[in-house]
Amino acid sequence: MTYNQLISALQTLLESHAMIKTVKEATPAEWLNRGGVPDFPICCFEVIEGSYNVGREQVYNIQFFFLDKSGGEQIEIEAEVISDQWQTAQDIISLIRGTRRAFTIDENITIRPVRQKYEDYLSGVEFTTNITTQSDFDGCDVPTI
Repeated sequence: MTYNQLISALQTLLESHAMIKTVKEATPAEWLNRGGVPDFPICCFEVIEGSYNVGREQVYNIQFFFLDKSGGEQIEIEAEVISDQWQTAQDIISLIRGTRRAFTIDENITIRPVRQKYEDYLSGVEFTTNITTQSDFDGCDVPTI
């Protein structure tokens, strides 16, 4: 699976979830600086790094954010937003683990709350995980002119 194929598969999976209204391949700071107002809740993700293991195995380290507006000073709303986004993140992890896909996800994942961060009082959760795929090519497949 290529980088582009993985991004496309993740985008499709995230867009299929009923609670996610917008999906962005960017960190929250990046899409907030670009302008425009997305529909919330939003999921954004970024490939941080990757590695190649023995054979055709490729590992991508990806950070996911599941965010919604938390209403500023109203802490009780923030707790609800974090709870909802935590459940959405768990749903996505379960979907990746429970279905036949061209990739797998880490067995142990730590989910961290995000509290009233960024300029729009966004709250939710984030986690970083490894997604492992198989390459279509091996070391002998070299592009030629």
